[in-house]
Amino acid sequence: MSAGAIASDEPSVGLVSATAQRWTLAGLLGAVLLNLHHAAPWVLPVALAGIAWRLWAAQHPSRLMGRGARLSIVAVLTLAVLVSFRTLNGVAAGASLLVAMAALKLMETRRLRDWRIIIGASVFLVLAACLDAPALWRMPLYATEVWLLCAALYALGAAHNVPAAATLLRTAGRSLLLALPLALLLFLFFPRMTGTLWAVPREDQAVTGLGEQMSPGSISDLIESDEAAMRVRFDGPLPPRSERYWRGPVLHEFDGYTWRRVHANLGPPPPLEFAGRSYGYEVTLEPSKLGVLIALELPAGVPQQLRPVSASFDYQLLDPESKGDATSYRLESFPQHRSGAALSETVRELDLALPAHRNPRSLALAHSLRASARDARAYVQSVLDYLQRGGFEYTRRPPRLSLNSVDDLLFDTHEGFCGHYASAFATLMRAGGVPARVVTGYLGGEWNRFGAYLLVRQANAHAWTEVWLDGSGWVRVDPTAVVAPERLDRELDDALLGAGTGHDRLRVARWVANTVQAWQAMNAWWQDEFIGFNIVKQLNLLGSLGLKDRDLQALVAVVAAGGTLWLALLSWRARRSGRVRRDALGRSWHGLERALRRHAAGRALHEGPVAYGERIAAEHPELAGTLRPLARQYARLRYGRDGSEAQRQRFSRAVRLFTARLRC
Repeated sequence: MSAGAIASDEPSVGLVSATAQRWTLAGLLGAVLLNLHHAAPWVLPVALAGIAWRLWAAQHPSRLMGRGARLSIVAVLTLAVLVSFRTLNGVAAGASLLVAMAALKLMETRRLRDWRIIIGASVFLVLAACLDAPALWRMPLYATEVWLLCAALYALGAAHNVPAAATLLRTAGRSLLLALPLALLLFLFFPRMTGTLWAVPREDQAVTGLGEQMSPGSISDLIESDEAAMRVRFDGPLPPRSERYWRGPVLHEFDGYTWRRVHANLGPPPPLEFAGRSYGYEVTLEPSKLGVLIALELPAGVPQQLRPVSASFDYQLLDPESKGDATSYRLESFPQHRSGAALSETVRELDLALPAHRNPRSLALAHSLRASARDARAYVQSVLDYLQRGGFEYTRRPPRLSLNSVDDLLFDTHEGFCGHYASAFATLMRAGGVPARVVTGYLGGEWNRFGAYLLVRQANAHAWTEVWLDGSGWVRVDPTAVVAPERLDRELDDALLGAGTGHDRLRVARWVANTVQAWQAMNAWWQDEFIGFNIVKQLNLLGSLGLKDRDLQALVAVVAAGGTLWLALLSWRARRSGRVRRDALGRSWHGLERALRRHAAGRALHEGPVAYGERIAAEHPELAGTLRPLARQYARLRYGRDGSEAQRQRFSRAVRLFTARLRC
């Protein structure tokens, strides 16, 4: 049979037993399953086909696939990845390609080295799954898969004498536990670069619900989303609900239907005079590609972090190096503020611009209200009074609007949500000669008492307006507050329990809410302390350990010292476990050897008990009469047929008498 054939009467290929093959294939299948959430849909059938063929070929005469056929399949699978992802870069595309290549590798596995390559590919697939989905609930799955792969590696090393499954798993688990201290040491103290451990940019990463633009009706799906937007931990008490406005992208350009951001640099923001209480807090912002950090209105300065963040002309916190990963930063904000500076002509012109021939009825209404108002402040109040008394309603499912969206809302539908009313109010302000802009962000938040943080969800997405008033600067005006004031006072219990629920349902709902919050707190800890463990937290950890020089040299020193200690413990354990565990017979003989070391060199590794006894008897004839019979008796009891317990006891007594005489 040629070298490329597999004999049906052989249980293994080369030095790899059929049992070790099955362990390795199980590990590969588990790694593939962990990547199904982001891999191409054809990946699982390809992997199953390769595994099934490998199992069949191990039991039937078969010739391995030739080089030409394998190269053709490589080209086809690579093309399939390109078609599926339009690239070979990234975690999802790389994992799909790796699964395809591992399945193809099964077509040419002959030697132990080939099967070890399959194990290596499986380990990298586990890493790809961890990088793409590091959620806490998936960690037991990843740990189980690593345990399985470690057991498969032991099975490969056992050649044809693969132990039982329980023995393999026990040995693999013990090895992983021994490696855990070193892994923890490296995680905490190995010098890392800027960013988080899992900061891998992905094109398919989910982003926050705030966007570059807003059209009436575009935020409806966002409002209904229950996904987390950010978590906030305050240094002290929480701000009142009426001040929990979380500022995000600011929209300036308006075409009558859609509001858009302006990316031009229009100079520094107007200087602010802060008053009242300040709030210090830390934000963990979920992945976003907008390049804007969310902050409680209004932050005093920018976050003191490693990557550059700047304040734009409209008080946005711009993060040019945002890569779509979770971000943590600290800020201090003052809800009460004012600006006595003059508004620049460029910004005034931008925030007064309105499209021609759009929303004519709204423009006429604005001119009418402005004519009866004595100043800008009175005009703002008159528009709010109009919205409050005009029969407008707040709804999450408003009717669709035409290109004259503001006219439709104010004169026809009278229904909308925050985006509708912010757009309409800003339009009326501009038409009345008051500079205005739309601010998008979040309102409120849900307090998690288990994690001691405020959870802001995508359902908290909100839009409001800012108007420029001379002597005060930019002033927040929320028209939704006059249309639907209950939105500002909505509590979590109201949303979960509803009105009029009975006591039993109330208790059940609270229990469910507490359970959900406890799980959210665990996930928040995982995100902040593990996924978000960056070099800043690493250096802070050094400071908490009393190392004043919190730099990379201190990290290297800690890693070196900890690694040395870990290796010393492993060496001590290996030396201890390497000693022969002796029974009563072995302990008696070992005691005899210790006693004889006073008279002659110890027993060499190549010497059996009889040869050892003969050597000592030749060097010390006075001991020969007793030592020779003891050595022969020990050899018979240890290596011959099992002796009786009485014979073992007689041997032990004879050894004790002989060693006592040697000490005299």
